[in-house]
Amino acid sequence: MTWRVVLLESRWPEALAELVRRAGWEPVCAPAVAEIPTPPEELAEPLGQLCAGEVDWVVFLTGVGVQRLYEAAQALGRGEAFVQALRTVAVAVRGPKPVAALARWEVRPQLSAASPYTTAELCRALDAVELAGRKVWVQHYGEPNHALRDYLLRRGAAVVDVLPYRWGLPEDTGPLRHAVRALAAGQVDALVVTSRPQVIHLFAVAEQEGLLAPLQAALGGRVVVAAVGPTTRQTLESYGVKVAVLPDHPKMGPLVEALRAYAGARSG
Repeated sequence: MTWRVVLLESRWPEALAELVRRAGWEPVCAPAVAEIPTPPEELAEPLGQLCAGEVDWVVFLTGVGVQRLYEAAQALGRGEAFVQALRTVAVAVRGPKPVAALARWEVRPQLSAASPYTTAELCRALDAVELAGRKVWVQHYGEPNHALRDYLLRRGAAVVDVLPYRWGLPEDTGPLRHAVRALAAGQVDALVVTSRPQVIHLFAVAEQEGLLAPLQAALGGRVVVAAVGPTTRQTLESYGVKVAVLPDHPKMGPLVEALRAYAGARSG
């Protein structure tokens, strides 16, 4: 049986689609998120603090955030100062993607969260650090990470919030709207979700289409829902969706493998 699998991935849609094809299924690509860069001038003040050596810790949460900030610093004529600052300040990261982004400048983080690389693991790693009275420069992504910010404030840190990009709907929402209609009509076998904002935008479009209840019914019934990691699963569950598949490692390859194993067990 060839499954039709809706993919909401926007950053690497073809890579995920190819994994689904290799599993013997038909991918239905419906990008749900656009990353909207913050204008460099809006980042000038926090970048200035970093480049002037006025912060004690820098926290990077995403690899793309590292790149966006470097591009903004370059636009402001501070690209080299940005890199030099990262080579001298203590750096903490949430997972392997910011590690890889920083490696291009030979910047090695002093602290990294453990798998599955959520805010909870990052906070546990920071528990060992003295933060009272320290200035912590935090790269948020898409929207402020309130849980991390609240944790740092409780620890007595002064927080510098930096948001290098925001989440929005794609300019062309046609594929996403088509996918919502197909899901609600029972024309899809599985849904693969790889980030929290994908869930929010999926349900926002369903509400616009007048299909919120049918979508919730489909995702609570015949459609197999696979989530890349705990944060995505929790977001889906907050909308009343039952997540059937969660990989051991929060990456696209293990996610598709876990979905294939689930499909095989169910058909067997």
